[in-house]
Amino acid sequence: MNTSTMTRPLPHTAQHQVHTAHNYVYLLACADGTIYSGWTTDITRRMTAHNAGTAGAKYTKSRRPVTLIHCEAYPTRSEAMRREAALKRLSHAEKCALAAESARPDRECLTVYDSRMQPCGVLERTLVHRYGLRHRVVHVLVREMRDGISGVWLQQRSFDRPLLPGAFDWTATGHVDPGEALCDAAARELREESGLVLPAAALQKITEFRHKTVRKVDFLDDEVTTSFAWCTDAPPSFTAGPEVACLAWVSDTQLTDAIVKHTPFSAVLTDGTVRTVAAEQLCCTLSEWKHVLRHPNTGS
Repeated sequence: MNTSTMTRPLPHTAQHQVHTAHNYVYLLACADGTIYSGWTTDITRRMTAHNAGTAGAKYTKSRRPVTLIHCEAYPTRSEAMRREAALKRLSHAEKCALAAESARPDRECLTVYDSRMQPCGVLERTLVHRYGLRHRVVHVLVREMRDGISGVWLQQRSFDRPLLPGAFDWTATGHVDPGEALCDAAARELREESGLVLPAAALQKITEFRHKTVRKVDFLDDEVTTSFAWCTDAPPSFTAGPEVACLAWVSDTQLTDAIVKHTPFSAVLTDGTVRTVAAEQLCCTLSEWKHVLRHPNTGS
């Protein structure tokens, strides 16, 4: 095997000071065909209250279920309330036009969830991230036993990705499309990013968790992640997708040390080349990795 060292540095993700508790202004499509305008500091909880009928506006209580069709955010309450007043003055047709721009069919859209993880709307992906709206993602870990040593295949994100370019992540990661089952989303992402075609039923669900992260000024993550794994004793037949620079096998021990002790690790590429990778290039989390190691069907 050839041995080389990764020399291209991974840029650190900027952790800017931003307003994570936005003042939201929003439009809801009501069951009777009308559109309601409102504002809140917590859109996720507010959507739960609207559809539960336990709080929120009297107007929506008798017009449930309601669906989030447009959302904006402002740094101050006064700005949000002025915008809410302006939205209330719009005609029904003008409100519908705003809603259409928030979920254009020619752009990627995501399902938005309330605080009880009930779907409450579909909005454009850029808006979901800009305003930190809750949504679902899937992770897939391909596990391979080599000469009695358990390991996992990681992908290196392509260097032109806007978020975490060049970072090493799980085998496949991505968003869940509106109306898509979690296992189907996992199988699709695995196919698109690694070229590995597996039936959804072959993937083992490992864990589910929520994390909220400020990535940069206009990119907030409020994600609920479902992790899946697939185990094999033979080298998988990979073909890296356009968003993946390469795929590499890493032993469980080396990956654990990289995450916990921040030590470099050896990554074996599909052609047998071995690269030494700095721990700073990993974007895998210890908590998720622990769930994989402890699972009876996917652990070491």
